[in-house]
Amino acid sequence: MRISIFAWVIIFIIGALIGDRYGTPNWASNVADRGFVAVESWFGKLDEPIPAANEDKADEDDDIAEPPAESDPAPTNDADDQKLRINAAGLQIIKESEGLRLDAYNLNGQWLIGYGHARTAQAGMTITEAQAEKLLREDIASTEGAVRWMVEVPVNANQFSALVSLAYNLGAGGFSKTSVLEKLNKGEYQNAAEAFLSHDRARIDGELQSIPHLTERRQKEHDLFLQPV
Repeated sequence: MRISIFAWVIIFIIGALIGDRYGTPNWASNVADRGFVAVESWFGKLDEPIPAANEDKADEDDDIAEPPAESDPAPTNDADDQKLRINAAGLQIIKESEGLRLDAYNLNGQWLIGYGHARTAQAGMTITEAQAEKLLREDIASTEGAVRWMVEVPVNANQFSALVSLAYNLGAGGFSKTSVLEKLNKGEYQNAAEAFLSHDRARIDGELQSIPHLTERRQKEHDLFLQPV
């Protein structure tokens, strides 16, 4: 095909040079016309216009500048990238489980107030319900940050909220040692969910025992973790 095009181009140039001065012979015009028709039909089959000079070079440059599209990137940690916050369901678990106390109380040597707030709680302290809500949200913000930092796999809003509820109850240090976090960071989501149920014990008189209200709380967190978003 390239030889035919080349021959037609040569004939066309000769015909054009002759025609400019003496007029193009009929046989040259006919050959040239057939050549243009043939060339146009070949490009027409490709549904493309005849390329202009240097277009082939431009296409080659484009191919170099734009590598083939890559496959979807590996999933990222949604808890970190999207700055997930505890949702209403997770917040409700904490409120129901912690209970609201407007007067400071001592639990196992630790002063608490509001919804289990410890950071500024002290003996004799009294707060309002609005202050308790404010302290709760401040404490949860700190817990959210700890969960974001420790979780190494993608999680959705319900999974994140269940984890925050657990971490708020156990503390960041306690949460870091849980089988929930260990299994989750291995990508074992179902096993991580089941592991919630094993963290329902507390030490009483030096002995670890299952505590009914903790068992109920872990079940709620387990169910929220597995609930589709």
